Amino acid sequence: MSLNQKLIAGLGLLVLGAALWIFAVPGNEESHAEHDHESTIAYYTCPMHPSVKLHDPDAPCPICGMDLTPVPKGMSDTETESNRPGFITLSSDQQQMIGLTTEEVKERIVSSELRTIGRVTYDESRLVDVNLKVSGWIQDLYVDSEGKPVKKGDPLFTIYSPELVTSQEEYLLAFQGLQKLGEERYLETKDEVTEWNERLLASASERLQLWDLTSAQIWDLESSGERQTAVTIYAPSDGVVIERMAVSGMYVKPEMRLYRIARLDTVWVKADVYERDMMSVREGQKATITFAYLPGRTFEGRVDYVYPYLNPKSRTGTVRIQVSNPAGDLRPDMYADVHLRGEEISHLVIPESAVLFSGQRRTVFTSTGGGRFQPMEVELGRRHPAGYEVLSGVREGDRVVTSANFLLDSESKLKNVIAGRQHNH
Repeated sequence: MSLNQKLIAGLGLLVLGAALWIFAVPGNEESHAEHDHESTIAYYTCPMHPSVKLHDPDAPCPICGMDLTPVPKGMSDTETESNRPGFITLSSDQQQMIGLTTEEVKERIVSSELRTIGRVTYDESRLVDVNLKVSGWIQDLYVDSEGKPVKKGDPLFTIYSPELVTSQEEYLLAFQGLQKLGEERYLETKDEVTEWNERLLASASERLQLWDLTSAQIWDLESSGERQTAVTIYAPSDGVVIERMAVSGMYVKPEMRLYRIARLDTVWVKADVYERDMMSVREGQKATITFAYLPGRTFEGRVDYVYPYLNPKSRTGTVRIQVSNPAGDLRPDMYADVHLRGEEISHLVIPESAVLFSGQRRTVFTSTGGGRFQPMEVELGRRHPAGYEVLSGVREGDRVVTSANFLLDSESKLKNVIAGRQHNH
């Protein structure tokens, strides 16, 4: 090999060695740094669920799906909490400066309360229809308008019915025949004929009563001894006429409704309840009802019935409340403010101000002592004036933050972001 060739070969080896040194050294340092970084991490946990401890940095929280944050090795529980991204540590001066307050979670006596609107309606069980069991023609009309109050026994109209005239004549024949037999002195024929006439009279009387003639009308028929061509029809109940179809001279049939009478000494209030609140309403529940046009007055009632279906458009259910109305102050179609009160029960309750709402999550901050505060996800039940029922997440005796919790939440999220960036680097 010539001298020039030896020089070129030596120069190539020198360049190759330099290149290997440049690329190899940083690579080794990075791998050592990564190894050192991983060796300082004990496990990965969720800021919202500290009980989660995983060793896979890319795995999400199995409870809420959030990204996990690293927890360094060799720390005490207090140091771990203080450095964990979800935890916040504040001195007494800092707590006082931001106005932070806490309240103990404890059992309270609560009752479900619901406020809604309703509408006064007729008590359907106190509606009475007036129709006839015979055909005929209306002659005199005494109640000729809707809204007119009537008393039981008040005359409504008179009717001429060939069937009623015939039945009256049959009754008079049986009645007069029985009277004539009572004057006979032939005892050997009296008993058999009298019994037959008594049955005939009873049958004719029953027919007239089934056709709505009163006992007084039958008595008048016996007293006068003459049939009536215009028979008076009387009101069967007290109330107010809310429908009238009867007209003077009108031909009526048995299937026709001539009047509808409603009693107003008791009314119904039908209240609308949202679908989510239907489970807190039950029959027998007390209700207080007020009206804007009756200031200073309240009416007490009870839930009489909960209808088993919803309005498909408004997604509301209907609750029926029976209310006494002896003075007639409540009128159908009045709007009402309804306050429903449930039974008192004991339940674990947290103040409404302690809860932070974020999408599907409900979060509170609990005090762990020493100025440290931990975010906890909670499951809530019904809402009461005293707060929310707690189904899970906190226990009796825990202290939750009731003011300045928004600042804690912002600080917690910021700390979590910073920890995530440090972990990525």
